[in-house]
Amino acid sequence: MPEKLKKSVKTFNRQTGKTTVEHFYLHTTHLTELERIANNPDANPKLRMKCKKELTRRINAVNTKD
Repeated sequence: MPEKLKKSVKTFNRQTGKTTVEHFYLHTTHLTELERIANNPDANPKLRMKCKKELTRRINAVNTKD
């Protein structure tokens, strides 16, 4: 299973009666958000490492396309 940024959120729409689940995966997070978390010294160290690994994965993916 892909790594998550935070726990999933389940929301219930009272009008339609449907429940939707929103997942927060690292590979779907914007680059600016990942950089903000990775450079924040107050963030959880485990989360910071996850973000740094995702950033390096994306940089390597761009460099290998050339």
